[in-house]
Amino acid sequence: MATEKEMNFWLRGRHDDARHECIEIKHPSFSRDYRFVRNHEGGVRVRHEDSVYRDYDYLPLTVKAAKAASDLQQALTIGIGDVGEVMPMEIDRLRRGTHRTVRPTVNYRVYLSSDVANPMSSVRGLEVTDNQPQKQGAVFVCKARELNKTDTSVIFTPNLFPSLAGFF
Repeated sequence: MATEKEMNFWLRGRHDDARHECIEIKHPSFSRDYRFVRNHEGGVRVRHEDSVYRDYDYLPLTVKAAKAASDLQQALTIGIGDVGEVMPMEIDRLRRGTHRTVRPTVNYRVYLSSDVANPMSSVRGLEVTDNQPQKQGAVFVCKARELNKTDTSVIFTPNLFPSLAGFF
């Protein structure tokens, strides 16, 4: 579902107002948090939800939704261009570190060039589930954590739960 800010941008937005797509990659073993902006060559400084301004460096990347939004699965496929020698070193640090079982976290935010203080939309807390190194970068899939993986073995029927009768 589109937010009110997104609808205003697409339906009544100014012709010179650009979207800044930003990704933030974090992990306890990394030497720092990595912040990249897709479509602004000079980089951009934006305000996060904690009211602190952060700098994002330009990096050629692609971001696309992995599935339809109607199934409530938040997932992104991100292709990163040339990340140089930095990210392979960070991946090695991750594999050798004490937080090997913790997956890197990705936060995706979209800002308008006219309002870098408030994100137009954001998807935060996605985990990197699949990483495919490429010759000139990497492609990885980020998904929301699966919080409800357990099965209760209880079948919800109107006989056991009479308050559910209107839903069947």
